[in-house]
Amino acid sequence: MALLNIQQVFGANVVETPTTITIQKSDLLGLTPISSNTADSLLAGIINTVLQQYEGQLTDENNLVVTDPSGIPITYDNHLFYNSTWVQFWGYLFPKGKLNSCFLYSQVKPYAN
Repeated sequence: MALLNIQQVFGANVVETPTTITIQKSDLLGLTPISSNTADSLLAGIINTVLQQYEGQLTDENNLVVTDPSGIPITYDNHLFYNSTWVQFWGYLFPKGKLNSCFLYSQVKPYAN
């Protein structure tokens, strides 16, 4: 069973001490780092960063999507590799004037009958 390491969850430049975790906003995918980021936007950035460990599209060194000869994006799915947790994009909600991306997170634990 593989477990995510701290860099896979909080970004490559995370710093951990015995009492704190320091996250670089620029490491969180989909987050525009500004001084007034909300707790909600930071959480969404963390979830989006974690989601990339599970599933996504391959990109090149210029962050452009890699496609097959037919122009279809090449994707990956690592859900089976991380078998103790599960993060999955669920869908979009459209409250008035906003776009809300929804994710599912679950933890899998063995049980006995």
